[in-house]
Amino acid sequence: MTLDHTRPLFIRLLLLAFIVLVPPVALLAYGALGEFAQGLVPEMDKKAETVGHDLASSIERAIGYGIPLAKLYGMDEFFLPVLSANPEIRYLSVTDHEGRILFLNGAAKSVLEPFYAAADFEIESGRSHKSIIGDFIDLGQPLRGKTGIVGHIHVGIDQDYIRGRLMEIAVDIGVVTLVSLLVAVEILLFVVTFNVTGPMRVVGMVIDKTRRGDFSFACGAGADDEIGRFVHSFNAAIRYADDLFRRLEAYIDEVKAAHFDKSVVERVCDIEARVRFLFRFSRTGKPEVVSEHQATDIRLPLFLFVFAEEISRSFMPLYIRDLYAPIPGLSPEMVIALPIAVFMLFIAAVSPSAAMASARKGSRRVFLTGLFPATIGFFMSAVAYNVYDFILWRSVTAIGYALVTMACQSYIAQVSQQQKRTQSLGVYVGAVLTASVCGTGIGGVLSERVGYRATFIIAALLAVVAGLLIYRLMAAAQPKADPQAPKKRELLGLLRNWRFSALVVFAAIPSKIALTGFFFFLVPLTLLQDVSTDLGDVARIMMLYPISVVVLSPLAARLADRTGWKAGLVAIGGLIGGVGLLLPALSDDLDMITLAIVMLGLSHGLSASPQLAMIPDLCWTECRNLGQTNVLAFLRLAERVGSVVGPLLAAAFIPLYGYTGAVIALGVVVLGMSVVFALLSFAYGSGPHIEAEVAE
Repeated sequence: MTLDHTRPLFIRLLLLAFIVLVPPVALLAYGALGEFAQGLVPEMDKKAETVGHDLASSIERAIGYGIPLAKLYGMDEFFLPVLSANPEIRYLSVTDHEGRILFLNGAAKSVLEPFYAAADFEIESGRSHKSIIGDFIDLGQPLRGKTGIVGHIHVGIDQDYIRGRLMEIAVDIGVVTLVSLLVAVEILLFVVTFNVTGPMRVVGMVIDKTRRGDFSFACGAGADDEIGRFVHSFNAAIRYADDLFRRLEAYIDEVKAAHFDKSVVERVCDIEARVRFLFRFSRTGKPEVVSEHQATDIRLPLFLFVFAEEISRSFMPLYIRDLYAPIPGLSPEMVIALPIAVFMLFIAAVSPSAAMASARKGSRRVFLTGLFPATIGFFMSAVAYNVYDFILWRSVTAIGYALVTMACQSYIAQVSQQQKRTQSLGVYVGAVLTASVCGTGIGGVLSERVGYRATFIIAALLAVVAGLLIYRLMAAAQPKADPQAPKKRELLGLLRNWRFSALVVFAAIPSKIALTGFFFFLVPLTLLQDVSTDLGDVARIMMLYPISVVVLSPLAARLADRTGWKAGLVAIGGLIGGVGLLLPALSDDLDMITLAIVMLGLSHGLSASPQLAMIPDLCWTECRNLGQTNVLAFLRLAERVGSVVGPLLAAAFIPLYGYTGAVIALGVVVLGMSVVFALLSFAYGSGPHIEAEVAE
């Protein structure tokens, strides 16, 4: 099953944008980082000297009161705030005039003391001294007492700090470049399909009709560009042919009315009949306008809207934690999980109504209607005072999100032919995955640079831009929606199909539990338990999930088409995801969490496409009666049970097992359910054999 027929064009545009964008950005970044490194080293020395001078002044003041240097009390506590506020400073130490370490915080005494004992610090001259000690840059400054220099204060800077900072900046540049690349490709894809391939496809359709003698159609008006001018010229040619036909008809009528020779009149009538047989023209004299609506029309607005939602993904639990206010009967972890669960719950509750509204009112109206609560929700989330009003505004955002996404899916279903709806669904999936990569990456950079609240305001602005695009692109009349909408009782009847129910309960739901419980909720909280990890690191690590899905999903779809082993791929994907969540049991360091994220991405990339492809086989009769699109929509609705349960279940595990233990416990649940599906998958078989079983 080909999920996205725009992928070849997307890949070509990606290569083009890569060639145009990446090399110059890389060259500029390389030069800028070199200049930054050269300027940062002396600035670090100045800062270390300033810190040493301030500490020396305080110590000298104590010595001036008659306290011997070796008898100073509380030096470790005195050093600790300085080390905490300056991550580039690895240690602070005080030595006597013979180089013996009297006080030290931040490094091992055995590493520094041999160097101090053997070094010449020019005590008599009283100048500062810069030295390289292993991985440290040591800046020593003299301590003066009433009798002269009595010792030295040493500030140790990590040599790798500058390298690490440069690496962080380089990674941030890489993330921004990747996001810029993908955004540029999305814009290029929109421009090419909307202004080039779309109009030319319509021209091809009309040319094919005229080739068969049908001149009753003309192309929809194009933009005022080369393609648009070509379309106008082509339409002018059709109108000219229509005018010639009208003149021929008038001449024939004149000959028939004025000529008295019956043989001539009969010959003219034969000519008229033959012309009417070979050529068809509009009866009204105005050719019918052909305008092709495509699923790709909606891709860029959908991309921008999902981008707006995804930029808060990497810091959402952290922002909720900052807004924390006690809720009676709930643990702090459950309070943090509640807005995420409520958001998913409102999406699930509103989606069916949004789908019906799209069918009745039209996708454009529902999309624009949904943008209003979504934009308000983004903006008010930025100014939320506590977790209570944040839950309210996330609920409002969820209503808008459900309306917008269902409007997009409804539009795709309306403009796509029945046999191509699954392919057109790939436009939706591709836009969402690309937006997830971009939003997760750039969201961490934005939140680290401008803060959580400003990032939500940026999300609101992106939603407004998406609305302007929809207002422009979908201003024309849309295709009529399919009036046949299945009833709730008919959709619930899908659960009587045990294969479909097993797919929902033991494959779709656990994948969503892992996604929302682990990836959305636990990952940001767990990663920031490591003091060396910041928001940028969290976002960059979380980007690995959508990237893994994007890379593996088309390969899995192709493999499922060739082998027909769809249930097996879904089962293997579920097992990989469950095993990945158990990896922190081996070690609670950052690498295990990162590997778990990658394995979850591989799991969903491997199983998402085969899940969709299984539906026509598992529900052959239901797809025929209810429509394949409606069956797929019900699957997506049912799996949101896992989206709601995931964060709440993870929050319930945290007080019992801690953050790492909660990941492991969640893995046990996901793996257990995936094992059940793996066992059941052996009874699935392959092909649309369900019809025969139902007939029996």
